[in-house]
Amino acid sequence: MISKNALGPLFLCLIIWFSGSRSAVAENCQSLQVRHGEDFISVHCGGAPSAAMDAKGRLWVTFVQDRHVYVSYSDDEGDTYFTPVQVNAIAEDTEYNGENRPKIIIADSGEILLSWTTKTSSNFTGEIRFTRSSDGGKTFAIPRTMNDDDLMTGHRFDSLFLTSSGRLYLTWIDKRDLDAAAARKETYPGAAIYYTTSDNLGATFTRNFRVSHNSCECCRIAIAPYGDDEVAILWRQIYDEHVRDHAIAVLGPYGDVAGLNRATIDDWYIDACPHHGPTMLESTQPGQYHISWFSAGTIHNGIHYGRYDIASGTTGAIIKVDGTPGAGHPALAQSDDTLYLVWKGFNGVASQLQLMKSIDNGVSWSQPETLFATESASDHPLLLSSANRVFLSWSSKEFGYIFREINQ
Repeated sequence: MISKNALGPLFLCLIIWFSGSRSAVAENCQSLQVRHGEDFISVHCGGAPSAAMDAKGRLWVTFVQDRHVYVSYSDDEGDTYFTPVQVNAIAEDTEYNGENRPKIIIADSGEILLSWTTKTSSNFTGEIRFTRSSDGGKTFAIPRTMNDDDLMTGHRFDSLFLTSSGRLYLTWIDKRDLDAAAARKETYPGAAIYYTTSDNLGATFTRNFRVSHNSCECCRIAIAPYGDDEVAILWRQIYDEHVRDHAIAVLGPYGDVAGLNRATIDDWYIDACPHHGPTMLESTQPGQYHISWFSAGTIHNGIHYGRYDIASGTTGAIIKVDGTPGAGHPALAQSDDTLYLVWKGFNGVASQLQLMKSIDNGVSWSQPETLFATESASDHPLLLSSANRVFLSWSSKEFGYIFREINQ
């Protein structure tokens, strides 16, 4: 006889299976390679996948495998995928880790827009690459290098965003000013933030514009809309040469930078790269942004949430999300009136994907719940909003690539 306690996990699994239209977990790479060979190309085998949904609800995923960027799509929200298309014909040493991954955007008109970072040496140098497809992902244009300085230096951690007006923004961390300072025998902490824009979905771009000197060298840049044609970006900045907190600014289409300000005051004194960038989401309150970040500072330590106000230049409603060792890499999304925050935690044995929700614009939050746990290698969690739905995008060795709705 099966005890009542023993039925608990089985009953939970059945709830997960029958409450949705598809399975909760995906197929991992190992099982696919057993059937198809070690060279099998799949979203479940590739590194650092990123997802987007088009206007018709088709799921598109880009990933890196065998020195190539690939794109695949699914018409059943991630249950099955069509044969991946190779984006770059010539192999590149493409970056693929949690903080540095290919980005994908699908325009309403159907163009597929991609950016990524390619390493050019073992000394943290790289180039920002971009391409697009105008035939529904069947073919992609020859990738172009977007940094316009022609220097063998650091250009890394790209971020891509398309505004409601159709303006495309591409921003990254850049070391051209560090090299110039070194040639003058001047000190230059960190790197800089640069960007370029396009008003024709990547057919042409403006020249590169500088946002700020002295950024951290190795953290992702968060982007959110500011009006119809501008964006706000959030990144880790160096203050007083040794403090690595966060800065925010509003970028215009042609190099106009406004509202440059300090967004977090954590006082994290560190002369190293945390590889730990922030996340940002436009609030329903005009001029305000939900932000979440990691710090090991003397004021704030661990993952925190706050709400930044552009007009006042201050961050309020700050709460500590998770201060346990190993917690990090938060992601934010919103559907209707509910705000979602996921992050990667650690219980001493397994990595845990944690979720909290707020229904009052971030004033109060639900207790954390664990979506998945694994003792094997896993990626950072990402969130994707589409048509009043919120999806988790996450990859691990144990489960493969998972794309799952979490607002049900």
